[in-house]
Amino acid sequence: MKIDYTLHSHTFRCGHAVGDIEDYVSLAVEQGYKIYGVADHVFLPGVYQPTIRGDYSLLDEYIKEFNRVKEKYQDSVEMFLGFECEYSDDFVDYYRSLLEEKGFHFLICGQHMRLDKQGFKSGYFGKDLPLDWSLATYKKDIVDAMKSGLFLYIAHPDLFFVGAHEVNDQYKKMTQDVIEVALQNDAVLEINVHGFLRTRHHKDGEYTIEYPALYFWQEVAKTSIRVVCGGDFHNPNEIGNKKLNDQLEELIKKSGIQLADIREVYTLYKDRLRKIL
Repeated sequence: MKIDYTLHSHTFRCGHAVGDIEDYVSLAVEQGYKIYGVADHVFLPGVYQPTIRGDYSLLDEYIKEFNRVKEKYQDSVEMFLGFECEYSDDFVDYYRSLLEEKGFHFLICGQHMRLDKQGFKSGYFGKDLPLDWSLATYKKDIVDAMKSGLFLYIAHPDLFFVGAHEVNDQYKKMTQDVIEVALQNDAVLEINVHGFLRTRHHKDGEYTIEYPALYFWQEVAKTSIRVVCGGDFHNPNEIGNKKLNDQLEELIKKSGIQLADIREVYTLYKDRLRKIL
């Protein structure tokens, strides 16, 4: 399956990816990409997480490097500057300032953990965490993200399938809850291509479901929710990777998903930002 865009791509700054902006963009141009968005894990003032996100002191350099690469490749690909963010009430004003004052084109929500001004509060999923709490807490936070209107889309919304061994009633209800709130808030959801690289762990004769989760996307396909794909690239060699592209194509066929037009999605997002900023 030939994809010619992403608005989800990382750099070495986050501490768990390799390569800088041009390393990705140059390969994307070779692969025929028309749109390329850089959305590294957001740098947060006062928060130090060196293997998760870049230090806040890197912000201006990140912007400067993006602008340099954008100018160099302006005749080859349309580029957009963003961040992948966890929603937290503590950082809403900062997120708004990135869009209003720092020239960021977009933010996406990738809800990996709970945060406050001191940094990490808790994860969502793990063997020592009650599943009821995990699902309820994750749902609350992505609901708040959708309601804020600040995010272009919700990255890997099916993250809650991490570690799941079956699609039981809890996961079915969670899927329907996420769909309902997405519909209420006209939210866009992302099929996360990088998720195909996640190890499906073998335990007691069963593999964990992880994400992208076929059941989730089959249910989304029954609705009018707009869906995009996001590369979530952490290594330039993931761009144009045939195995990843084939897995994406298989998921889309099995689920019945119709991908939305990324330009239309972005235009509607900018219209919404003009009303709330």
